[in-house]
Amino acid sequence: MLSQVDQIATACAELVPGSITGPRRTPWNTIDLEVVTPENVRVIMTAARPYDPASAEAQSLRDELGIEGPSA
Repeated sequence: MLSQVDQIATACAELVPGSITGPRRTPWNTIDLEVVTPENVRVIMTAARPYDPASAEAQSLRDELGIEGPSA
């Protein structure tokens, strides 16, 4: 869930400092958090952001991919 991303990032950073990258916004309207475990496993956690038809991401989907999302 989007509301949990910051909590996960904080917990992972406390347990293993330097183990996270992000959270970061993606062009496909998500927030991604990358965590590298002590075993060197790379885990990407993805949370959807609410769709905003007026956003730059929605415009990019329309212009570059021809995808029309739902209207507001």
